[in-house]
Amino acid sequence: MIDCKVKDKILNKIVSESPEMTFGFDSEDSMEIFGFNPELVSSVLDYFESIGLIDQDKFLEGEIMVEILIPAHDLISHGGFTAMEELLTNNIEKLLVEIESLKPLLPGKVETMNSIISGITSGLALFKPKKK
Repeated sequence: MIDCKVKDKILNKIVSESPEMTFGFDSEDSMEIFGFNPELVSSVLDYFESIGLIDQDKFLEGEIMVEILIPAHDLISHGGFTAMEELLTNNIEKLLVEIESLKPLLPGKVETMNSIISGITSGLALFKPKKK
């Protein structure tokens, strides 16, 4: 599964080893460089490109050239994908507390509020790591 830790590991690797703002590698070396198979690394890099963290060129020989953009540095300096997920989770939990506190003030809307709380709680479960 591609989670925030996987994305953070790949992003940190390409940014930390790229003083010239470019990172080149052969996709066959993905396991050695990143610790993940080439398909996973390629998917994550495609995602990074789609959200504006990098630009990349993929060549037929398997070489990949990555240009690291400023938002990638900003994301890392703010804690990466892990911090974003924690912030989202904390904000959703705060929202649930606020909604619960409004229930007594809006007795006619309890069913609607329960539905909203149920939806938010279900969505929040997607972000919480599974206990082993």
